[in-house]
Amino acid sequence: MFAVYNDRGYSFRSTLEEVYRVEGITPTKRVKPLLSDDQGESTDTGQQSPLTNEAVNAYKKMIQSRHEEAIYHAYQIMKRPVFTVGEDISISDCYEMLTSKGIKQLPVVNDENKPVGLITRESLLKVLLVEGETVRSPESGSIAPLVSRPLISADPVSDIRRVAQVMYECELNCIPVTNAADAIIGIITRTDIVYAVSTYPAITLWA
Repeated sequence: MFAVYNDRGYSFRSTLEEVYRVEGITPTKRVKPLLSDDQGESTDTGQQSPLTNEAVNAYKKMIQSRHEEAIYHAYQIMKRPVFTVGEDISISDCYEMLTSKGIKQLPVVNDENKPVGLITRESLLKVLLVEGETVRSPESGSIAPLVSRPLISADPVSDIRRVAQVMYECELNCIPVTNAADAIIGIITRTDIVYAVSTYPAITLWA
């Protein structure tokens, strides 16, 4: 399940397909399923070379030798705790926080600590003048006009393949993870997805 948050807080919670119907959520890409062997044209005779068989058997043994819990859900790969900011923070202070924490985006929350959007380093740089270590903001005021919304979040038990799908289709660099009380309990970035795929071989065995 996924949720959508706007400037008033919680807006909608449902399946990914229903989330895409919410105004302001516009996927720019679509994941295309890969063709199976019998769907595509192939000259393969169906016989594997000894080298291929050896590689497959070695892979199976490696999977069997690992006893880690299979990675399926968002909570298993999300980072925590999550740094957040309020809409009233200044542009320069927000940029300084991103820089000091070594991150590229921050969830934005309201006075009730409910998510209302996302602020990115890229959006801040559009209005900041950065010269070396000196940062100047020609505009006084808060980050509110620069906040990206609506915000899509994932439930802790969301399938991480679905999380990866919405990140790809909506061109997102991260997705916060929220619980039933609409509190942000974690965040998943593209790096987390890549790390999970590259670190846990069992993730590739899903059917």
